Amino acid sequence: MIITRHNMSVVTLIIGRHRAKKVLQDLFADGIHSALLTSARGTLMQDKWYQGILSMIKPELAVIHMIVPDPFVDSIMERAAKHAQLHRSGAGSIFSKPCVDLHIKGTFPLWPIDQEELPEEDASNDLHENLTAIYLISQGERTEAVCRAAMHAGSHGPVILFSEGHGLRDRLGWLRITNKPTKEVVSVLVENVDAELVFSAMAEAGKVQSVGRGLIYRMPVQKGLINIVSVYSQTRHAASIQQIIRAIDDIKGNKDWRHQDSIAIHGGATAGLEFLTKLSPKSTHKPHRLISIIVDRDHSQKVSLQIINMGAPGANINYFQLYIQTDSTQHQEFAQINIVVNEPSAIELEKRILEEVEQDLMIFTQPVTGFIAY
Repeated sequence: MIITRHNMSVVTLIIGRHRAKKVLQDLFADGIHSALLTSARGTLMQDKWYQGILSMIKPELAVIHMIVPDPFVDSIMERAAKHAQLHRSGAGSIFSKPCVDLHIKGTFPLWPIDQEELPEEDASNDLHENLTAIYLISQGERTEAVCRAAMHAGSHGPVILFSEGHGLRDRLGWLRITNKPTKEVVSVLVENVDAELVFSAMAEAGKVQSVGRGLIYRMPVQKGLINIVSVYSQTRHAASIQQIIRAIDDIKGNKDWRHQDSIAIHGGATAGLEFLTKLSPKSTHKPHRLISIIVDRDHSQKVSLQIINMGAPGANINYFQLYIQTDSTQHQEFAQINIVVNEPSAIELEKRILEEVEQDLMIFTQPVTGFIAY
C-alpha cells in the first residue's frame, strides 16, 4: 500500500553532538513523533594571520531531521530552538525546506494526519524567510578548499556529512578502483543576498565542472535561524563577526551593502573588468528536484544500484538513526539516498521507484533552484 501526504516539510536542526540526545529527549517529551539523527562535523578557522596554512578546527556536530506537516513547522521550530538554546552564540542552526509530495510504501513512522496546529504557537516572526541552503558533494581532498572558499565568500563554517556515492564509478567496470566511493557533503545555510557569491565560490573551489569531481546544488528554505560560529579565537572579543554583520544590517536597514561587486585578482581587486579573470562556474536554472529515498540501511546499497539502473545519473547515501516517540531510547538504522535530476525525469523516476522497488520506503522530492555538475 502506498500512502501519499501533501504539504510536508523537512525541519533540520544542527547542534553540538554532545547535546543531541538530551535535545531529542526534550523534543519527544514536547510532542515530536520521530526524528532522524546523524553525526557531522563543523568548520572553524583560527583567528591568526597565518590561518591559511593551519588545519581547520572540526567540532563534532549532530544533524537532526524531522518530517512534519506544514501547519506544524512554526511550532516545531520554536520548540526545537528553545530546547537547543539557539539564542546562544554559536549554538547551532535550524531551518525547514518544503517537500513537493511525500509517499510511503509499506510502514514508516510519520506524523499523525488528524492533528491541528496550535495557533498560539507561532515562531514565524522570529525566523528569517530569505535563506538558501547550498550542498556540494565531492571527494574528500577538496573539502577544506571548499570550506575556505565558502567562508571567505561570507558563509558560516560549513557543516560536513560523510556520504557514499554511486553513479559514474559503478559504470567503469574494473576501472572503478580509480574513483573513490566515499564522498563528503559540504553544506551551508546563507541569506539570499550572499547565496550567488557563496555558491559560485564553492563550485569553483570544488572543481565540480571537472569529470568525476561531484556536484553542487542550492535549495530554497522556508524559514530558519543561523547561529554557527566560523572563527575560533583565544582572544575574547565583545562580539562575533556574525553579530557585527547583523548590527550593520540593522543600522543600514537592508543587506545591499553586502554585495561584493568587485572581483579578487592576485591580492588586489577590480570592478567592471571581468575579462581579467576567468569566469566563475555558472549554474543551470532549469527546474531540478532532489529525490530523497529513506530505506532500511541493510537494503540501501541494493536499492541505490537499482535506481542507478533505472537511469539516475548518480546517488549519494547518508546514514541515520531513526528514533520514535514511543521508544525514544532505541533506534533503527536507516539510509537516505539522494538524487538530483531535472524535473521531468524526477516525476518519472519517482513513479518507477514506487512501482519497482520492493522494499518498504519513504520517498519525497524537493525543489532545486541551482545546479552544477560535469
